[in-house]
Amino acid sequence: MQRWGSNIGIGCALALVAMFALVGSGAAGPGGATLIGVLAAVAAAIAVPHSYWLREEEDGLTLVRLLVPRRYAWSEIRGLAMEFEEETETSGHHVTLRLRLVDPQGRFWGPVLGRVDVTGDDRPRGVEPPALAELFAVFGRHGLPVDDPEFADAVLHVYGLPLTPPQPVRTVPVGPVPAADRAYADAPGVEAEEKALATVRSTVKSPPRKRRAYLLRTAARADRIALAGGDADRDQVVAAWIAAGNLTEHDGVTADGDDARAYVRQQYLAWSRSSADPRDGRRAGR
Repeated sequence: MQRWGSNIGIGCALALVAMFALVGSGAAGPGGATLIGVLAAVAAAIAVPHSYWLREEEDGLTLVRLLVPRRYAWSEIRGLAMEFEEETETSGHHVTLRLRLVDPQGRFWGPVLGRVDVTGDDRPRGVEPPALAELFAVFGRHGLPVDDPEFADAVLHVYGLPLTPPQPVRTVPVGPVPAADRAYADAPGVEAEEKALATVRSTVKSPPRKRRAYLLRTAARADRIALAGGDADRDQVVAAWIAAGNLTEHDGVTADGDDARAYVRQQYLAWSRSSADPRDGRRAGR
């Protein structure tokens, strides 16, 4: 499901190495070495769509890449992440598919399963490969959510496969919510945390645990600022809601307003207990 030729750069590099090695060792003349190099580059380019296999098993999925199998139990899989992007050079659109894992959490982390071209409004083009429909069907059979059920259903419909089942909404917080003074008992001062966060600016593509720690600490700081003002400052409260929303989006859960802030307190307490030092985000044992 990756585009043909997306590995051409690696193929050319391998071809050049092979050509120099053959000519240098005298195993082939310039003409023969060039022909072998061209064949190597073409082989590398066209092999990309077949460079991995995904096998459905009773107790999980096995991903085979470069002949190396990696097994994921169903309990380790949270769903299928779908990241829609536009290419800056060609303005073309595509969707990257990844396994969304339980640990580490994160929307755009996990092994890549494929990349498929889509329309300008991020819809199926109508010529999707059967493997894509089969992939969506696997997740449907096991009750695992996909990021864009409407997209998946359009592809499944073309191939006459069952549509994705309705998915329950993961609403948080679940369980007891600690009081703010308990949740933030070990947190550094607001100003100290601001300076610490400024040195570890995180992006969507950061390692997932680092990304989540950054979002959690940012949301906790915004929550503490709003609480210090008695939730009387509307701008501070909105900032706390937005920061909390960034965390819930990352975690793939649903919460609104004050529920999202309660989720932040719950998660911050759990995170600070498992961290070597809440002030720098280092995980215990890491």
